[in-house]
Amino acid sequence: MRTAFGALEHFGVREVVSGVELVIVGLAALFGSAITAVAGLGGGILLLSVLLQFLDPLEAIPIHAVIQLASNSSRGLILRRDVDWGVVARFSLLLLPFGVLGLFVAGAFPVTLGRIFVALFALVLVWWPQGLAKIMSLLGGGRRSFIPLGAIAGFLNIPFGVTGPAIAPVFRRELPVRTAMVATFAMAQTSGHLAKIVLFASTGFVYRDQLGLIAVGVMSVVVGTWCGTRVLKHLSEVFFGRLFRLALTAIAVRVVFVALLD
Repeated sequence: MRTAFGALEHFGVREVVSGVELVIVGLAALFGSAITAVAGLGGGILLLSVLLQFLDPLEAIPIHAVIQLASNSSRGLILRRDVDWGVVARFSLLLLPFGVLGLFVAGAFPVTLGRIFVALFALVLVWWPQGLAKIMSLLGGGRRSFIPLGAIAGFLNIPFGVTGPAIAPVFRRELPVRTAMVATFAMAQTSGHLAKIVLFASTGFVYRDQLGLIAVGVMSVVVGTWCGTRVLKHLSEVFFGRLFRLALTAIAVRVVFVALLD
């Protein structure tokens, strides 16, 4: 591991995490991406929570975005025949401009309260179908809902880092077939992470300083995604629905618990 870092340092890449931390991040990326491929979500928050143990939030969020870009895009590529590109296009339309707005006001939001709100909102949507229907109606209804949904996700992505749990129920409602939901949500999240990467780069964040960590994370999520999608194809729709709800609930409860302890 030290030898690998030594090679990177010749290219101006500084060592920012230890070898043990690299292994931990690699395992979190591997298992997290496999979980997401099977349940539709969950791995991103697992990975971010691990990264935050070693890095400042303003470092962890952009690095998380790069690794998740690889995770989501590889999942979308494997399940490319199931992607609803119309949904992806609508969701992506306002991501970047509203992400810019989010960048300007990032310091004004209390991150802990914001994450609690996102988690509680996700719980309401996944356990109260009527509430989800009302929210979608306010957003425009049907496929039109994804345009304002993308704007909201773009705006909140920078201050809070993770918005997936709050928007996943909308994708699940509109895309009831499990492979279509996982594939389309993956490509929508790919757009979100790409916008986040661009925005952090515009502020001067140097991704090369964390090249070793990013490389380990990217390789791990690709392997995890490949394994997870193989399992997904053998699940029933009913079992996937239950697993999705269980995973989302566990994630939201954990986010609230961790936020309250901070």
